[in-house]
Amino acid sequence: MGVCSDVCRVVELLDRLQRSGELPPPKLQALQRVLQSKFCAAIREVYEQLYDTLDIAGGPEVRAQAVAKATVAAFAASEGHAHPRVVELPKTDEGLGFNIMGGKEQNSPIYISRVIPGGVADRQGGLKRGDQLLSVNGVVRRSQGKRKPQVNW
Repeated sequence: MGVCSDVCRVVELLDRLQRSGELPPPKLQALQRVLQSKFCAAIREVYEQLYDTLDIAGGPEVRAQAVAKATVAAFAASEGHAHPRVVELPKTDEGLGFNIMGGKEQNSPIYISRVIPGGVADRQGGLKRGDQLLSVNGVVRRSQGKRKPQVNW
């Protein structure tokens, strides 16, 4: 996988664009700084680590999309609570108001990929994108990660 080489190539192309004068230099310089930042390098490293370790069925595009989502979830999980907690959501006809990703099919923990605006989870406020599910109604799920809610309904 060549994410590092891809980023280097983009920086080279931005430099070439800057010299050509086709685009405003301040915007190109800002983009170059972002791509060369420690934060971007950290994201790339997490992405590459996940790409190498997650067992995801499907072609390269499916794998890249799943790894990108897992990378976002990993960074979202690193912000906020690091302790397991119980989040109780009332079961309603409208559902619980969140989407998940991961699980046995992707050989990864189960994470909250989206909290639906206005849904039960959003109104209750206890779940956040990137949270990992440890158990649902007392059934233990695979455990990894930092933000670890338990969901009961």
